[in-house]
Amino acid sequence: MADAVTLLGDHSAAVLRLVTLLSNKRLKIAAPTIMQPSVRSIASEYFEFVRPALEETACRAGLVSEVDTLVQTLVDMASVPLTKHEYYTPLERFRVLILEATLHLMKARGTPRLLLSQTERALLGTLEKMLPGSAKSYEQALRDIAQGTRVSWRGTAAELRDVLREVIDHLAPDEQVRVSEGFQLETGLTGPSQTQKVRFILKARRTGRAAIQTAQGTLQTVDEAVATLARTTYTRGSASAHTSPPNTEIRNLKRYVDALLAELLEIAL
Repeated sequence: MADAVTLLGDHSAAVLRLVTLLSNKRLKIAAPTIMQPSVRSIASEYFEFVRPALEETACRAGLVSEVDTLVQTLVDMASVPLTKHEYYTPLERFRVLILEATLHLMKARGTPRLLLSQTERALLGTLEKMLPGSAKSYEQALRDIAQGTRVSWRGTAAELRDVLREVIDHLAPDEQVRVSEGFQLETGLTGPSQTQKVRFILKARRTGRAAIQTAQGTLQTVDEAVATLARTTYTRGSASAHTSPPNTEIRNLKRYVDALLAELLEIAL
């Protein structure tokens, strides 16, 4: 049986991807072909695996009913063309409910309180003030890694990468980067690359060339690590029942993400 907490983490990542897709300025109408695959997958997994587990917990009265209604609403919405703005409120509400449901399930399992390092606390606190949605994604990734029970780390890796991209996009809007001195579009792109945005952010702070190059290299390393994890499926072997999951790669990825986030958000490590 699929793990409900893991599925909720996947659902949170899926919602984030949909919100990112809808934020495209050129997209006006959210057609069923765009929304249905993700929404139907979420609904199927929720009603088959998550809902039964949630019903067994001592969760807030009305939570299950509220999630039921919201999931069904999203399924109905995804069946017809709608303006993208009609999705923003229900998707954001769904992400809030996912976090609440996750916490109830973890408490029911006796999951210990998430212990954060000084850097993690600083990053999470800054993200909560700047980009609340990204803060939730970062916290979810921390919980995934702390639990260490995921069969696949693809969703967690994507969550960390998306947090980093959202911070970069927030600090370096396309329109500002485009008019910066010496800017030129990279081949094949229609807007500034993430690498160019990192350079723009740090150059504006008069950061030295070596530090900028290091930051750009770290960004490239993150993208390569996410791509590697996306191609890999981790499994527990019966012979390794007493060993921890092989999550070295996701921890290494998180260290790179934390280092670059700290640089961009001016947080001392």
